[in-house]
Amino acid sequence: MNGALTLGVEEEFHLVDTTTGQLSDAGPRLAGERLTAVAPGRVDPEMLSSQIELSTPVCTELAELHSELLRLRGELVTAANEWENNLIASGTYPGSQRITVTPKARYEETMARFGVVARQQLVCGCHIHVGVDDPEDAVAVMNRVRPWLSVLLALSANSPFWRGEDTDYASYRAQLWWQWPSAGMPGLFDSYADYVASTQRLVDVGVLRDREMLYWDVRPSEHLSTVEFRVCDVDPRPEQTVMLAGLARALTERCVAERRDRVPPRLPRPELEHAARWRAARSGLSGDLVDPISARARPAEQQVRRMLDYLDAPLRAHGDDERVRGWISRLLNGSTSAAAQRSAFRKRGDLNDVLAAMTVPRGED
Repeated sequence: MNGALTLGVEEEFHLVDTTTGQLSDAGPRLAGERLTAVAPGRVDPEMLSSQIELSTPVCTELAELHSELLRLRGELVTAANEWENNLIASGTYPGSQRITVTPKARYEETMARFGVVARQQLVCGCHIHVGVDDPEDAVAVMNRVRPWLSVLLALSANSPFWRGEDTDYASYRAQLWWQWPSAGMPGLFDSYADYVASTQRLVDVGVLRDREMLYWDVRPSEHLSTVEFRVCDVDPRPEQTVMLAGLARALTERCVAERRDRVPPRLPRPELEHAARWRAARSGLSGDLVDPISARARPAEQQVRRMLDYLDAPLRAHGDDERVRGWISRLLNGSTSAAAQRSAFRKRGDLNDVLAAMTVPRGED
């Protein structure tokens, strides 16, 4: 690999009416208005009209990514406020729900095909793209990164509330999202050709409309020369997104280097992978995490530190070490957004306080 691996981020948000506190249907109109105004970068509608997504341009430094997130978020918040909407950065919408599907044939077909699973997807994630030119490297990353995806989920967990109640999960978004037949942990693939052939069979048997509906926690992008990490909840703090992007890039570089050095991959057993993902969604950083390689439960901080040790060289090589470790220390000291949601709710038992805590500000963080 020559030079720094590039980065790009997609963030999904809920739109909430500032007067009623209820979900808004302004997503398609707001996206249509902002598609060209935010260039470079994009704003797009989502399947549900109460959601909207921003996409950063390609970045090479975490500081650059942070600046782009602030710019795009600021422009989107300004536009949303003009429509009397707030931008809510939470993995789930915590209150009562009324869904409207964005009028697009693809979305309407998805609703018809998947029924209640599709109707429940009032969830917002953060997707991180890391530039990888060789598709064989991309498949190698997907195979090799598996032991650490649960740690990324635990670090990002920000969705404890669903339909008015505390679910007792740190990331209930993950539980909802994993209901898709093409979500969760991908299979293992021998090559990119094997990946394409295997995933095409899901389309051929009629489960998926096309391969764009591969919603795995990590996957090669269908249209970009990237590996896409899809396991994380969205967060109101851009520094959180930047930290996760730094980790995703370091994981990608480490996995590609191991492939090229012919280091045998460490592949957990599927039941332990499942246990690790469930444990991360259940308790986030507040309890144990499962190490799927050693089949041991460890305190969350210990498992996070193990990942940081594994990524020490690529984090330092990119100059990301101080920024990433500093933010992680803040999270480990209790400053997670899942904890912030619960703290806001405890004050008055009012979900409007949770929405206020997760509202994306117009200015800098």
